[in-house]
Amino acid sequence: MDKAVYKQKFKELNCCVLVPTFNNSSTIATVISDVLQYCDDLCVVNDGSTDSTLDILAQFPHIKLHSYTKNAGKGWALRQGFEFARKNGYEYAITIDS
Repeated sequence: MDKAVYKQKFKELNCCVLVPTFNNSSTIATVISDVLQYCDDLCVVNDGSTDSTLDILAQFPHIKLHSYTKNAGKGWALRQGFEFARKNGYEYAITIDS
């Protein structure tokens, strides 16, 4: 199926992709680039990264970013991500690891 079809389906469903991340500077750029091929609505939750993750995320100004300074764990990051998605008007969210 054409990638544009997936992008359209995400829009129709009002769905985003949530990516919680903590110190994933070696993989986050590839994950974001790959997801953006299928979905324009990407929310990344930076769970207090202390490496260069935030610098890499800055290279993607079109993503929605929720960030906080103290690491609280993946469960907290996911809860924050779902709340962030809801506040940004999404009805559905799919999560993917970074």
